[in-house]
Amino acid sequence: MTNKKINYYLLALLLMFFSNNLWAGGSYWGRIHRPYQSARSLGMGDAFVAVSDDYSSLFYNPAGLARLKNSQVNMSLDASLTSSFMDFYTELDRIGQIQDINLQTSSYIAFFQKNYGNIYAGRFGLFHGIWVKPKWGFAIIPADTTVEMTVHNQSFPSISTRMIADTTIALGYGDHIRNDNLGGKASWGVTGKIINRVSLNADLNVADLVLDDAVFRKSEMVEGATLDADVGLLYSPFLAESGFWSVISLARPTFGVVARNVLGGEFKNSLNLLGNNSTGRPDRLETVFDIGSKWEYPELFIFSGRGVMDFKNIGHSQYSFKKGLHLGFEFDWRMASWWNGQYRIGLSQGYLTSGLSALLGVFRLDLVTYGEEVGTDSSPKESRSYMVRLNIDF
Repeated sequence: MTNKKINYYLLALLLMFFSNNLWAGGSYWGRIHRPYQSARSLGMGDAFVAVSDDYSSLFYNPAGLARLKNSQVNMSLDASLTSSFMDFYTELDRIGQIQDINLQTSSYIAFFQKNYGNIYAGRFGLFHGIWVKPKWGFAIIPADTTVEMTVHNQSFPSISTRMIADTTIALGYGDHIRNDNLGGKASWGVTGKIINRVSLNADLNVADLVLDDAVFRKSEMVEGATLDADVGLLYSPFLAESGFWSVISLARPTFGVVARNVLGGEFKNSLNLLGNNSTGRPDRLETVFDIGSKWEYPELFIFSGRGVMDFKNIGHSQYSFKKGLHLGFEFDWRMASWWNGQYRIGLSQGYLTSGLSALLGVFRLDLVTYGEEVGTDSSPKESRSYMVRLNIDF
């Protein structure tokens, strides 16, 4: 790089120093991040605490492992993107290839001005593997990666880049609580998990990008590993089949509660996947509580289903009633054991969700759209994503 070019950028950095420091103090990622997401749960408002009747019980409520009737193996890959994510990232990459410095700078400024206030996010799962059987569960979730790019409207255009990439190994166990005085069926479960996390939280202005067009920079990333656990309970009351409670008994209600990250895991020594020997560490996991209920519909021909309601992430530093409320409905249809599916609709963090699943043999397709709250209480903002998940399920 020529001395002239270096001096140009040093001057630009000095001019922007004050405005960038003003912004740095207020930058934060508004999402409540969870290490694993089920497409089925997301479609019905991400309410699943009291359902937990499939492989995802391992991460949503390990007490569900005690109630599994059959073994299940699920292998999947998925992508979840906000609208225009790829177009935005591709255009950033194109501008980064411009050789003329003045044209590149003006192109970045014009592009950011056009996208002020917009949020572009994605989540990518690569070959997740979960195996469960009655009482037991095991999972390997490599490189579950969430990224976000936010364009800021400040005195000089800039972009905030956020990333969390989790590699998780989990082992769970569940069993029934055998006590005749409980008045219902009660189950408990625990999932132990080892998480290696790579994270990034950086603000880049136009001068930064002209000097180096990489948006997600390895030098800015930090890494750490932790050991933690989730503990869950499920309770299904025995209700009389006649009298006042008989109507409710038809819905077969179930209630659940989960304490997540009970050790409040601090990310310390890591697998050093980055290889950059960073001294920083990701923020520690927060201990939170989820509570929920499930109500079944009566079966009609080939159809059945359930309604669910959860309050999630209670105790999280970014918790609010709106972010905590999740409710939804799931409608099952079954033509045969090898040909079935579900339709779903729900409300998550105040935003509409919907999804569908179709199983044909051992192949299952999941399609979901859902919204996440990424703003603040005073300035709420939705980030809407569209997910496709391909599964081998048997």
